[in-house]
Amino acid sequence: MVLRGWALSRDGRVLSGIRLRLPNGGTLDGLYGLPRPDVTAAFPQAPLNTGWELRTLLPAGQHTLQLEVQTASGQWATAREFTLEMRPSPVPRWSRWAETLDLLMFQFPVHAAYQPRALRPERFPRQTLKAAQLPKLSIVTPSFQQAWALGRCMDSVLADRDLPLEYFVQDGGSSDGSVAEIRARADLLAGWSTGPDGGQSHAIATGFAQTSGRSTDLMAWINSDDFYLPGTLRFVADYFARHPEVDIVYGHRIVVNRRGQEIARWYLPKHDPAVLRLNDFVPQETLFWRRRIWDKVGGLDHSLHFAMDWDLLLRFQEAGVKIVRLPYFLACFTAHPEQKTTAQLDTTGKAEIDMLLRRTFGRDVTTPDELLANRDMHRYLRRSAWIEQLWKWGIRAR
Repeated sequence: MVLRGWALSRDGRVLSGIRLRLPNGGTLDGLYGLPRPDVTAAFPQAPLNTGWELRTLLPAGQHTLQLEVQTASGQWATAREFTLEMRPSPVPRWSRWAETLDLLMFQFPVHAAYQPRALRPERFPRQTLKAAQLPKLSIVTPSFQQAWALGRCMDSVLADRDLPLEYFVQDGGSSDGSVAEIRARADLLAGWSTGPDGGQSHAIATGFAQTSGRSTDLMAWINSDDFYLPGTLRFVADYFARHPEVDIVYGHRIVVNRRGQEIARWYLPKHDPAVLRLNDFVPQETLFWRRRIWDKVGGLDHSLHFAMDWDLLLRFQEAGVKIVRLPYFLACFTAHPEQKTTAQLDTTGKAEIDMLLRRTFGRDVTTPDELLANRDMHRYLRRSAWIEQLWKWGIRAR
């Protein structure tokens, strides 16, 4: 189910949130604050970011739902009540007859797929290597005006004090308390700075320029609104130490709300080079690579502000590296309206995506039509749905 619309408070101001209240009393958070230039064109006095979207999977049957909005004071009020009749899907999503469009919209959600629940820790394999046997991790966090999440992110990186780690935080000159969060942990950092920068790609590159290491050591960046699951960094370092032939790894993703509650999961199939050329399903916050491949491809393209991670992955892949998807949940992605994936997808994001597709295929690619017609894409999404089903049965698909 996908619901979209726009809303304002009675005094013409933007709201703070939107959600669905279910018959059982539970709620499903939506995204509020999306750009709606069509609304502003029709009502010039209306603010730009009045749009909202709710996506979720509801069981078959009739559902009486209440659409609730949150005012600037934090109070929730019912905006509308309506009834929906949900019909059962004729085939499971992992079936060969499943619709690619449905898979694209719901298999990798960045919205609430179910009611918020407590975050479950991942159960990683036992690691026996000592810290001295592990490659060093160089991690950078770019941040701007996200004090509400920055401390949580930093703590997830710094949780294991025994790891060989150098951690840099690059703040873009925040005025919201971010610097206080950084100062509180400054003794555990390899370095940090705050001040205007050239955007996210430039901030990440600036942080990495301060790092050092051998060609076999590891690198990663994690945005300030995301965070690692406990045990992830040690597990990843241990895996690389045991697999010297591997250059890049990534894993499954958990989607959380601003409060850190789980609202969806991504189940990634094994790495598929053909699908990466079509679309970037790799969860950036779960991505780790060896320094040798970063140096080989020349790092990030500073001119990109949305799809820099996809561009980097494409260049990694073109360099002939070994990429492995690990069958574990490594990190959490926070869904919120200010998140760049949501806020810039239809503007900066589309232009950069189109450019990368044109570079890859040597022609304009008509998305989403070509994605819907592509057999590799359909097979990949069905495989994701099958892995999800296996997990529901208690089977961890490799």
